[in-house]
Amino acid sequence: MDPTEEKSPKKGSNEIDYEKLPTVDSSNVQIFEIQPNTSVQNSRNRVSGRKKDPYEGRVPVDKKELKKYKRGNATKDVKNFKTKYHRDCYISKKRKNQFAIEQSARSELLLQDTVGSSDIRLIDQDSIAASVDITSATKYFGLDLNFGPYKIDYTRNGRHLLLGGKKGHVAALEWQTKKLCNEMNVMESITDVKWLHQETMFAVSQKQWTYIYDNRGIEIHCLKTLDQTLQMEYLPYHFLLVAANARGYLSYLDTSIGSKVSAIRTNMGRLNVMCQNPSNAIIHLGHSNGTVTLWSPNAKDYLVKMLCHKSNIRSIAVDQRGLYLATSGDDSHMKIWDLRTYQMLQSYRIDSGANCLSFSQRDMLAAGIGNVVQIFDNCCSRTVNTPYLFHKLSGRVHSTKFCPYEDVLGVGYEKGFQSLLIPGSGEPCFDALEANPYQSKEQRRETEVKMLLDKIQPDMISLDNRRILKPNYGSISGIMEEKNKQALRAPGKLVKLKQNAKHSKKTDKVIRRTRAIKEEGKRKTRKEEMMEQKEKEWREKYSKE
Repeated sequence: MDPTEEKSPKKGSNEIDYEKLPTVDSSNVQIFEIQPNTSVQNSRNRVSGRKKDPYEGRVPVDKKELKKYKRGNATKDVKNFKTKYHRDCYISKKRKNQFAIEQSARSELLLQDTVGSSDIRLIDQDSIAASVDITSATKYFGLDLNFGPYKIDYTRNGRHLLLGGKKGHVAALEWQTKKLCNEMNVMESITDVKWLHQETMFAVSQKQWTYIYDNRGIEIHCLKTLDQTLQMEYLPYHFLLVAANARGYLSYLDTSIGSKVSAIRTNMGRLNVMCQNPSNAIIHLGHSNGTVTLWSPNAKDYLVKMLCHKSNIRSIAVDQRGLYLATSGDDSHMKIWDLRTYQMLQSYRIDSGANCLSFSQRDMLAAGIGNVVQIFDNCCSRTVNTPYLFHKLSGRVHSTKFCPYEDVLGVGYEKGFQSLLIPGSGEPCFDALEANPYQSKEQRRETEVKMLLDKIQPDMISLDNRRILKPNYGSISGIMEEKNKQALRAPGKLVKLKQNAKHSKKTDKVIRRTRAIKEEGKRKTRKEEMMEQKEKEWREKYSKE
């Protein structure tokens, strides 16, 4: 066989004859780009946790919020520490403080105890109710009643509402849940209603006498000593019910023991304008000659007398801190007075004299002028040109009062009751030991016992609200002087302390030993002083020679 002869490939061989392959025209070749499977790639990224975040980094915090929670300026120079350990500890503490400040600023968004507000002035109640949440919107409601005009009062924790119509209608209810506690008609005219220390009892001043009822509407007491009462106030820390009647008498009744503490004849005529100072429990009375007098149960005469208006005083109110007094008279003026200096701060011209005035916990002032309620925001420390809010009713306003710890104003008028939403009027943070809006029956009982134990005596009421914090040195010295006088009168009855016979010898030895040690120490110091004196004289002697 010729060696140059090509050999045919064997069967099963992997060799390929490239010369026999058909040729391909490169102009007709189409190139396709292979794209990766995006769904598979995304699933792999989700499994491996490498999915790209559209909002990279942490959400920035407002610098004003960080400044609010700042805990002082930290040092920037960390090179001057004694050891490396102290430097590392300081750096770690600094990081923790920065983290705590940032977390506090971030969590402020979740807090619900912030003060409400409204940027739009003179907005109507329907617009406010449509803008707030459902729970707050239910607090705007009205009651159409036929026994008005009505006097109203809220409990200290703001849960219960008391209504008293002039024609004898009395009703107590949990106004947030609209649950009626009791309702009755006393079949005679009513001048004022007032809750006592808890929602279990309330007082009603009727045509002739004053009555006390429980939460079921059952009559507990008939106070015949408080007759012809026109206005009432209750001092919760003293358990005193204060009543002003048509004959010019101001009476104080202790509701814990049921006895009359004081009865003062003011000689000021009919007393139909009254309020209390919550900070020192001083009673303020408005009179027909334009004066306001301040009273205490310890004095038979007024403590302070202020000429506020040139005409009859129609209503007065004192703020929660006891700093400002608001008065309104028939001269169509509303004035703000400073109770620390008894000087006028602001004077506002209104359409007519305000029938009723009321301060909120956040220094808002509500004035009932005819059938219109006007609310002024921070009108004591600065001059306000226009009211914050106003609301027009279908009848003459007779009583106004802000609900504690709620942005709600209660208005009693001729045709019933109206609850208004006033953003920013209530205090958002409450002290559960002082007044708990969410207290249970057991907590209410414990609170009542604690209030009785912490009861303040009526003789502690004075113009100085810090007097209760000071010890009564006069009474202590008087007691000691009386005891000394009794001891001098009967010297034979003095009690002599006898030494315990069992340990008499032992105590004598201890006393003698301590006395000897003290005398030995005195001798040593005296000897050292004499030696120093001799050495000084010796040196002076030889220095001259």
